[in-house]
Amino acid sequence: MDNTVTNAETVETVEAAQSTTAAAKPIVGGSFTKPRLEFTAAKYVENTIRAAMGDDQARQYVLAADNTTDNAGLVPTRQMAEVVNGLSTTIRPSIDAISRGTLPDAGMTFEIPKITQAPTVAVTAEEGTPSDTDQNSAFITVDVKKFAGQQTFSVELLDRTSPAFFDELIRNMAAAKAKAENAYVNGLLISGATADGTTTTTYPTAAELLGIISRGAASVYAATAGLPRPFAKSLIASTGQWANLMTLNDSGRPIYNASQPSNAGGVVRPDSLVGNVAGLDLFVDPTNAGDGDGTLLVVNPDAYTWYEGPTFRLRADVIASGQITVGYYGYGALATKIAAGAFKNNKQ
Repeated sequence: MDNTVTNAETVETVEAAQSTTAAAKPIVGGSFTKPRLEFTAAKYVENTIRAAMGDDQARQYVLAADNTTDNAGLVPTRQMAEVVNGLSTTIRPSIDAISRGTLPDAGMTFEIPKITQAPTVAVTAEEGTPSDTDQNSAFITVDVKKFAGQQTFSVELLDRTSPAFFDELIRNMAAAKAKAENAYVNGLLISGATADGTTTTTYPTAAELLGIISRGAASVYAATAGLPRPFAKSLIASTGQWANLMTLNDSGRPIYNASQPSNAGGVVRPDSLVGNVAGLDLFVDPTNAGDGDGTLLVVNPDAYTWYEGPTFRLRADVIASGQITVGYYGYGALATKIAAGAFKNNKQ
């Protein structure tokens, strides 16, 4: 048997050994796979704390976890304490435009004495008979109205939601009550007001507006001459009439929002529901929006009085259904002392 190894075989064996050794060595400078991070709520909290203590690796973890696209479940959504509400308001322009009083403590009606015939005095000749007219009086009967609303909701909603829920509910119910009261008063003012004998076809021009106000002032004075203050003081306008007031101009110069007080016909602003028009206090009432009858009311505040008492709140728990009912109500009354104490525009 021939055991001789040739040089060629030796070279092949050495090269194979070198190749095997090289394959076993790690590759220096090659590519590598990025380690996977464990994104869980517990890990996120842990690394947030460590990052706050100066741990650089924890900072890198938090930066990676705050990628809102890949890890949206770990990024909290905060809810603000403020509540946006574009539906409710507690303003009562028609009530603000008249006088106020306190509701009597009992009864669903009350009475106010009113002079219906005043005595007279006349020039009398010597030994002549004096003027003799008996004074007469009667009573104005005023109806007391209840304004009430309620809300029914589950006990879970009250117990397991933000405390702001109940506070906002009460605010909204108060706003709804104010809206109902104001609409009630506005309707009575319009129905009882003296209609202008001069009609307009649409929103009044500057000249037509001054005509309505001047005729209204004279009419109200004649009707309320016996009152301590027999003059018109308030002008209640719809939102449509308010918008028209701001357009009235003299050769382009706004009449009712002029910047020079010495030459201003009043103050009507787009950022305020109160102002002054031709000497009358303006109250913009959103109960009405257009230019129909009564959307301009010239009023003597003393001819009408709004009486109201405290507001009450009730709560009833229904055990069988697990519900809660909250009632919100109060009483109010409008005393029309002199119906002709208001004067309204008359649309043709």
